[in-house]
Amino acid sequence: MATLILASWPEASRFAATPALAQAIEREAVQRMRDSRRRTRRGGSKGPYGINSLLSPMDSAQNMGAVLGIAVSVLEARDKNWTQRVLRPFYDTALALNRDTFRRLARLPGTSLGLQQVLGVAKEASDTPNLEIHVRGPRNG
Repeated sequence: MATLILASWPEASRFAATPALAQAIEREAVQRMRDSRRRTRRGGSKGPYGINSLLSPMDSAQNMGAVLGIAVSVLEARDKNWTQRVLRPFYDTALALNRDTFRRLARLPGTSLGLQQVLGVAKEASDTPNLEIHVRGPRNG
């Protein structure tokens, strides 16, 4: 989720807890995108679009907390349709950077079935209206 938020910034800016946190995330996202492009140009990244720059942990606890705050506010919604409407533009913006990379990221082991369903990449869609699967997934969302 953090990678998706950073890669699609400023799409998620309206979900930041404060304008100051939105500015902090903006600086983080801009720097990571700059690093990502630089790594790609230099051939320093094995993955397309220097994805490691987007995946690496954040140095700032404030920035990480701000990004995770956005993730929580979006993923804890009880209305799956609302979450899908919110997340879809994040995902579409990230796909514009590199379609293959972000499709692979959405299918990483540990990404919740709920997040995969919202992003439209779930292998098997569940007909069970169990909101807990959507609300609380394993590691990545």
